[in-house]
Amino acid sequence: MKKILLVGGVDNSGGAGILADKETLVALEAGASAAITAITAQTDEKFHDSHAIPAGILKMQLNSIDSNEIGAIKIGMLPNSETVEVLAEFLDQHRSLPSVLDPVFSSSSGGELCSSHGIECLSSLLLPQVSLLTPNLSEAQRLSDLPSEDSQDLSSLSNAWLKLGAKAVLVKGGHLPGNLCLDLLAQHGKKEVVFERPRIPDGVQVRGTGCRLATAIAWYLSQKKDFPEAVRHAGDFVHAYIQRQACGGKAFEK
Repeated sequence: MKKILLVGGVDNSGGAGILADKETLVALEAGASAAITAITAQTDEKFHDSHAIPAGILKMQLNSIDSNEIGAIKIGMLPNSETVEVLAEFLDQHRSLPSVLDPVFSSSSGGELCSSHGIECLSSLLLPQVSLLTPNLSEAQRLSDLPSEDSQDLSSLSNAWLKLGAKAVLVKGGHLPGNLCLDLLAQHGKKEVVFERPRIPDGVQVRGTGCRLATAIAWYLSQKKDFPEAVRHAGDFVHAYIQRQACGGKAFEK
């Protein structure tokens, strides 16, 4: 079975980032390789600082990966434009591999994780290359430039990202009000697909859910699932994880 290449930052608390990605793949009984983009110091409540890995070191990490062993790529924290440029070059050389980008602009503990120039480069260099983007509501709003009356509408947000050059986008609506959590998958030339799940009390307090969802989607894509099926399976997997965490249970159960 092929591995998932995890590209992202290290959250030393283990709540998100590469460590959460790896935990997800262990639960899915999948293997991983990694290329570290940054190291952060944070807790569940507070972000202290972060250090970007030099672009040359990131490039060496990526070049040391045997692409024949990789089934898909999951991308998380990209701290600056240099990191984005290195990754864009790598993706251009590995176009046959499905890739999922979780555009992490800030941490739930309050820290900025990507520079303004990095976000601009992400929009111009990565959006056209990655297979799927998985922004949450605030991340989707940041690049959409929609009027305020449309900034809460998942369909308008997803279409704005498609117009920016994305091939496919899953806008996560977990922070919208209501008893249901809605996610919307949009692809060029295909009908939008909406995923509905019951809201879990205190579920929004669980950290790293976006990391885990994008990782699980990447794994299901590596198993030749199509986008709607991969997103559905991954969403069910993470919903069960949130329920256990919110109830104080184990992180994962086989």
